[in-house]
Amino acid sequence: MDDLEARLGSAMARGLQGQARTVAELRTRLRRATPETRIQSESQRLLSLWKRLQAASPQSVLNRGFVIVRDAAGQPLERADKLRAGQEVSAQFADGSQVLRVLE
Repeated sequence: MDDLEARLGSAMARGLQGQARTVAELRTRLRRATPETRIQSESQRLLSLWKRLQAASPQSVLNRGFVIVRDAAGQPLERADKLRAGQEVSAQFADGSQVLRVLE
């Protein structure tokens, strides 16, 4: 009888422990599913995307020391072979623009 009581008690304890784990897991999932948690998570995701977008913006590129060179029509020049001696171009820096003349 004592052996049966011990086995029954042990089985009940294991069952209760399993149920306690299930309740804890469900409680954790419920916390994650709250609107506040979802809003916080999405806010973090949007902030990360905004930072990536800002890093790629033309002004950010200029702030890192690059220059945008434009022709007389205001179109960006992407290649040096598009330039001609004597041509005037506009160079846009982080702090303003200057008109330049191509020498060669």
